[in-house]
Amino acid sequence: MLKLIRLSILIVVICLISAVSFSKVSFAEYKFGYVDIDQLFNNYKKTIEADKTLENRQEKKQKEREKLVSEIRKLKEGMELLSDEAKKEQQKKMSKKIKGLQEFDRETRNELLKQRDDIAKEIIKELDGVIKEIGKKEGYTFIFNERFILYSDKGHNLTDKVLKILNKRAK
Repeated sequence: MLKLIRLSILIVVICLISAVSFSKVSFAEYKFGYVDIDQLFNNYKKTIEADKTLENRQEKKQKEREKLVSEIRKLKEGMELLSDEAKKEQQKKMSKKIKGLQEFDRETRNELLKQRDDIAKEIIKELDGVIKEIGKKEGYTFIFNERFILYSDKGHNLTDKVLKILNKRAK
């Protein structure tokens, strides 16, 4: 029985040594790289242009909102001098305006979020395409997101290469 246990342990040790030495050989055949997705996204010309466009849309919507708020304020300011019956009528108008403002805020928020998400999806698709293109062209086995890398030699960072291609194509 003791001989069988020793033989089993010896077989397991030999298998482990073989697996470790085999894995070292096979990892040498792989080519690894990584990119900083945040840096790519934030420094890509299309992202910068999209941010400006969305900011302009937001400013326009803010001006429209300010007009609605101004109308509500005017209705509220004029209420003090009105009779009770006129106040009730004015209050109904004001309630409708407030609901309209709330609806405007909700629609504007949803519209801007959808536009931002659509733009982000398009940009991420472009980033992904260029990363895959570099991976295939240069023989990379794996290209990782830098967020998941605890340590790497900076020589494996492909961020600048990807960004250069993206910005060149954006013209």
